[in-house]
Amino acid sequence: MLQRDAWTIVEARFDIEYLLQRRPFMNRTLRIIILAGALAPVGTTVAQPFRFVALPDTQIYAENLFPDPNRFPPVTDPNGTGHIFAAQTQWIVDNAAAKNIRYVGHLGDIVQHGDDPLRAPAQWTMAKDAMNNLLQADIAHGTVMGNHDTSHGNNYRADYLANFGPQVFAGRSWYAGSSPSGGGNYQLLEHGDRNIGFINFSIDQPQEEIDWASDILRSNRDTWFVLGTHRYMYDYKLFAGRYDEVNVTPLGTFRINNDGPDPAVIDPNFGQQMYDELVAPNPNVLMVHAGHFHSEYLRVGNPRNVQEQAIEILTDYQDARNGGDGWMRIYSMDFDANTFSWDTWSPTLNAYRSTLHSFVETIQQAYIQREQIKSVLGFPTGALSDAAYFAWLDATLKNNPLVPDNFLLQHPDMNEAHEQAYFNAYLSDMFNGNIPTGFDNILEWENLWMFAFAANQRNPFDFSNGLRSPSGFLSVNYSTYVPIPGSFVLFGSVLLALMGRMKRGWFSVHRYTLAG
Repeated sequence: MLQRDAWTIVEARFDIEYLLQRRPFMNRTLRIIILAGALAPVGTTVAQPFRFVALPDTQIYAENLFPDPNRFPPVTDPNGTGHIFAAQTQWIVDNAAAKNIRYVGHLGDIVQHGDDPLRAPAQWTMAKDAMNNLLQADIAHGTVMGNHDTSHGNNYRADYLANFGPQVFAGRSWYAGSSPSGGGNYQLLEHGDRNIGFINFSIDQPQEEIDWASDILRSNRDTWFVLGTHRYMYDYKLFAGRYDEVNVTPLGTFRINNDGPDPAVIDPNFGQQMYDELVAPNPNVLMVHAGHFHSEYLRVGNPRNVQEQAIEILTDYQDARNGGDGWMRIYSMDFDANTFSWDTWSPTLNAYRSTLHSFVETIQQAYIQREQIKSVLGFPTGALSDAAYFAWLDATLKNNPLVPDNFLLQHPDMNEAHEQAYFNAYLSDMFNGNIPTGFDNILEWENLWMFAFAANQRNPFDFSNGLRSPSGFLSVNYSTYVPIPGSFVLFGSVLLALMGRMKRGWFSVHRYTLAG
């Protein structure tokens, strides 16, 4: 490994023609080739990593739905979905001390019907009761407003602010302030001699909120920041990107900036603007995470150039069984080991999530959400185009002659009979027990797995964590985000900021490494 002061140079090469040839592609070892190592930071040793939790899109829990064979997302819990939200926050309270969980970020869509005066009050009450578990335990947390949390008209923030506005957090030692509208908030915490901050934005934040956050980032250069918002990235599995990004893919060029009803935001900013104005200019932004779009996705670069300087993660489980089955993301920042890792846990299932959960959910979404997918891909919409769409799925995402049949049976989460039975039952649950023809065999979707979920697109038997896995691990040089006074990496970090994260063709300055 070559030492290059405080940053790691990464080369990224993709062979996009493989997709068009119906072959697995993007060998992970080619995608991210580490050419330079990171120097260990100098600072006070902290025994426990700093951990924080992301709660995305709890709207189905707040709605408290019960089983119905015609309902999607499917509900199988006879007790309804309402108890799941409180179970999540209570688990956090019960485990905060032992696991050093210092912060919780809610990523918006707290409730389902914020615009319905008849249904919203009960949903806000259920959400408040769940989040009050954190308040009563004095666990630092922040919230954002999602599109389902808004009311109609110019006063669209009113109900959200009444329930989760600045007055809720006032007086807490970890609460540092709110944005001009009150819809954004930030928290400042200490971890040994290190400062960690969280800035939260409501959906499609107006420019004054961006300016507010920019001032905070510039005024706290000694603080690692995590930015949270509701809508930042989308992930259609065949391609993914930030909202409003010009996204060049083998399937075409896409620019997606609105996939649903928006509040009456004046001068809105989408994911790409947020990246350009907050992430790119500020070296102390470690991470951006968001919900809104049902998926779990880690962005480490685009096909032409690994240029991202922050960790960008999408998590949303609302379209899974029971509106999310209690899944929540637990992140761990280990400054001594220079690692950033995560797992996805459900207190109601008492289990960790597998990549196979997301894989099965994607098979269901390919059918249930086909009108949206057809529209994005350029198919005519309506039932008359279903046959052409299903034929395209068969040709593009199913059997691949270059990989062994039934290779997924070797997956460590599906290589036992009871595990195979579990995921077949999960597929049935996702369709309310009525699986359409062509969607009933998990093992047929070989290309879907190899393209979207495999860790190594040239090795079907590499079942390590990929970009859409619920667990993962990054090697991170934290000192390039926040220079540590007196450390050897200070000069290199300052130079990094002055360089403005320059790009060099295939090369770019890069500060983390995908490990696994």
